[in-house]
Amino acid sequence: MTMLRETDGAVLDDYFEERAAILEYEAGYSRYDAEQLAAQMYGFANKADLKRRVQELKAGVIND
Repeated sequence: MTMLRETDGAVLDDYFEERAAILEYEAGYSRYDAEQLAAQMYGFANKADLKRRVQELKAGVIND
């Protein structure tokens, strides 16, 4: 799996939502499981971790 190192929060959020939708509708995962797995595919522990990073990026907070 590829680590996404994107500094644009909106782009990261879009990629996450698209991946979660594919997992839900094409692979048959529940929405919850699809979102958790999509976040993990981008190198985050879970959806909450990814969404926290998205908000930091949108706010201009850089904590790498």
